[in-house]
Amino acid sequence: MDARKRAYFPLLNNGVTVVAKRVGATGRRLVVEDYQVVNGCQTSFVLHETKPSLPPDVYVPLRLIATEDSEVRDSIIKATNRQTQVSDEQLLALSDFPKSLEAFFPTYDGRKKLFYERRSRQYAAERLEKVRVIDVRTLVRAFASVFMELPHRTTRNYKALLRTVGTDIFNATHKLEPYYAAAYAHYRLDFLFRNQTIPADLKAARYHLLMASRLIHSTAVLPPMNSNEMVRWCEGYCEALWDEAQSITLFERAAETVRVVAAGDLHRDNIRTEPFTEALKTQIRD
Repeated sequence: MDARKRAYFPLLNNGVTVVAKRVGATGRRLVVEDYQVVNGCQTSFVLHETKPSLPPDVYVPLRLIATEDSEVRDSIIKATNRQTQVSDEQLLALSDFPKSLEAFFPTYDGRKKLFYERRSRQYAAERLEKVRVIDVRTLVRAFASVFMELPHRTTRNYKALLRTVGTDIFNATHKLEPYYAAAYAHYRLDFLFRNQTIPADLKAARYHLLMASRLIHSTAVLPPMNSNEMVRWCEGYCEALWDEAQSITLFERAAETVRVVAAGDLHRDNIRTEPFTEALKTQIRD
């Protein structure tokens, strides 16, 4: 890059936009708290990679915005990424339904409390049990397994699941309780894996175990997602998950059933298929 082009670089480049909760000055340095690079990630990456060869007179525009207003932050993210490819999860975080989930999850008391991580690393600065923080991918997969009976689509076909957001998943008319129930089922199963109550060789069947736990709890047809009957159904399911002895029994029975259907083949290529899902559902309902 010649000297003349270097001088134009800050005029031709959109630069980097950083949004933080708070920004404080310490001498000639800035202390940035709970920040997120909302635009210019590619620019930052390229500058880092080429740093050894860059002359000292290459400048890049930096916008550093401090706000604790989530609405303002979301508007900035939308505005600065109109011409930038943004992941489906990032766009999803800006919609209203995930905001409702974010507020709803912590309303449960004590050991029942979970936290929905609407934005990546939003709880990084807080002293929380990390295992109680449920991100968007985990919630979409858990909900699809427990309530849509689609555990085989949670990995290889995850993008296809995302295309149902707004209709089958995160529908504005849905009650919030099913999403909490699916998240807590995932949290509880993860705990049982960590303390080895459920053997690690079943991790490839994690989402099938979630589906099986719901069907073992009740094989009845689920109420509509927007109904008060669904709220009451979730209360019963959660009562079983909250109770340590009941939840262990529920997932141990799910594990036994998965082993029967797998017939010794727990490889993911066998487990994560639609025929396996259908065979598992038939085994439980019969």
